[in-house]
Amino acid sequence: MADKKIISLQKIRNTQTLKKVIKMLRIPVVVLVVVMAVFLSARLMGNVAVSNITDGIRQSKTLFSKSTGYPYSLEAFNLRKVEPIGGGPLIVYNGSSHVLNASGDEIFNTDLSYADTKVITKNGRALFYSNSSNEAVLQSKTEILGSIAVPAPVVAADLAENGGMAVSHSSEEHQSILNVYNSRFKKIFQWNCSKERIADISLSGNGKHVAVAAVGADNAEIYTRIIVFNVGSPEPIADVRYNGTLFMRVVYTSSNKIIAAGDNRTVVMNKKGKVLDELVYSEDSIIAVCADDSGNTVVCYEEFGGAKTGIVRFSANGKRTCSIVTDGIPDSVSAQGDRTAVAIGNEIMIYSAKGKHTKTIETEQIPAQIFFCSGTVYTVEGGAIHKYS
Repeated sequence: MADKKIISLQKIRNTQTLKKVIKMLRIPVVVLVVVMAVFLSARLMGNVAVSNITDGIRQSKTLFSKSTGYPYSLEAFNLRKVEPIGGGPLIVYNGSSHVLNASGDEIFNTDLSYADTKVITKNGRALFYSNSSNEAVLQSKTEILGSIAVPAPVVAADLAENGGMAVSHSSEEHQSILNVYNSRFKKIFQWNCSKERIADISLSGNGKHVAVAAVGADNAEIYTRIIVFNVGSPEPIADVRYNGTLFMRVVYTSSNKIIAAGDNRTVVMNKKGKVLDELVYSEDSIIAVCADDSGNTVVCYEEFGGAKTGIVRFSANGKRTCSIVTDGIPDSVSAQGDRTAVAIGNEIMIYSAKGKHTKTIETEQIPAQIFFCSGTVYTVEGGAIHKYS
């Protein structure tokens, strides 16, 4: 009888242990199921969504490691640029790049085959290119996704929210050639430009439209054509020429508006070329142009001989939402969503979409660069990246 009681008690212990194990495993299993469901859903939406999910899974390991934190020291003598990528900074050096998360942990780095690297970031991805290389490389926050190659060095490039890409290069037969690729690196559009050189490119979020600023000269006078294509057709849906203006930046917004910023004017038009707004300023007085992923754009230009700076914000829907005047010339400007950040000296002024001054951030040193990551202000100052809440 005693043996039977012992066996019975052992069964009870085994049952209780099994229940505890099941309870302990329940949460991880649920999390795994959710992750798999999200991953499969993302697979249906395309490789861009998959890369975002993959990035999130790979970054989860940093939750259990000690954070480096900010300020994050930089190799200042080797630094090319710092750009936001997802929720953290992307550091580009001569020959390498490094991705940080919001806690200052390095989550990915890669070697670059050229020193004069340029980079465009959008929706958690980065497109690297160089005016001395015929290759453009696309990466997420945690992996290289692929590359494209053209016959000559890349002159200008852009990255769509859906992962599509566009690059331009020259050839013996044409001043510029524009190539557009889908998110799977397949070329879906080409335009050969015989007379003008492409100065800038901007893709729509879904990669189905592209706006181009093409610069030429007639009788020693500069002109720029703002051209909009549907990538399914070789004929432009808009082709607007401006004599005497050098447009250096073109932005295709999430509301299908085109904002083109030049040396003496900024123009807003719809994708069919109808002009909706025009901001005119003195010749060669433009200081900076910045835009967020949605196309909210801020234009800065000198006023009164440089004694003051005019700062105008255009929303993604093409509306001019505010005009701000500051003393002197800003050291750096950044825009994200409804906020604009302006750095002058040791102060960063934050403005709302309507131009209301909402906050002032005191910096330790004069920032060489400011930018937003997920709504947080970061600076490059004193050889380090600083994070300000």
